[in-house]
Amino acid sequence: MISNWIQNYFTSRDGTKIFYRFYPVSGARHTVIMLHGYGEHSGRYEKFPIRMGRLSAQFAVMDLRGMGKSGGPRGDIRSFDDYLQDVSGFVEHLRATYAIPKKFILFGHSMGGLVAVYWAMKNPEAVKLLILSAPFLGLKFSRFISLVNHLLLAFAPRFVYRNPVSSKALSHDPAEMAIHRKDPLILRYISARLIGEIFRRTETMRTQPILSIPFPVHMLVSGEEYVVDPKASRRFFDRLVAPRKDRTCFDGFYHELFNEREQQKAFNVLKTIIEDCV
Repeated sequence: MISNWIQNYFTSRDGTKIFYRFYPVSGARHTVIMLHGYGEHSGRYEKFPIRMGRLSAQFAVMDLRGMGKSGGPRGDIRSFDDYLQDVSGFVEHLRATYAIPKKFILFGHSMGGLVAVYWAMKNPEAVKLLILSAPFLGLKFSRFISLVNHLLLAFAPRFVYRNPVSSKALSHDPAEMAIHRKDPLILRYISARLIGEIFRRTETMRTQPILSIPFPVHMLVSGEEYVVDPKASRRFFDRLVAPRKDRTCFDGFYHELFNEREQQKAFNVLKTIIEDCV
């Protein structure tokens, strides 16, 4: 979409080839590392720099393993920790190859938000600001779904869920929905094992009484959410202890805030958040 993006691969710690895109800006005040949602890929984030206009920030986004152009089993994972190790490998690669600063802004959408939270808590010294877009911190009826999934893992460990998220629940914009439906890199299934790994992480998050972190957090949520549990996001935010925490709700928006009919509103807010980051 945008020629300024550098496209390349790095090798993660277990030898998996991970595809990424990097948008360099000379003398940029900020570096934003972005983690996409489940089944997505980095190409869906190429529009971010141009949508926010003149902004002193450079962007880096990788395809999570098993998705997009990255290696790894499609829609499956051995352990959620593999995602965290990939993010660490990505940061190391960006520092070695593009000399990004020690501290950066970490952005995570949906399941990428869950990955971002766990990585940031393990590596707080690297995070200047954590931005969560419609984060996957729980599902409605998650306990029931988790029980069903546990039974599937016991009796049908290779079970695969087909088309876990409908494009109709992502955006009101017909053009964006059509792009999503036709995108050959969108992954439209997920393994029972990966579902189990995600549920274990959301349950661990849910049972922690207080979440204390040393960096600011800004959460962006949709007013009409049908993919993740908005109550889980609210509980997370309420229990969060941080130097600063903010929450912006986009009334009338579905899950994909930056692919909605009025997506420019979300981009304008994101631009302000980045510009105000110290």
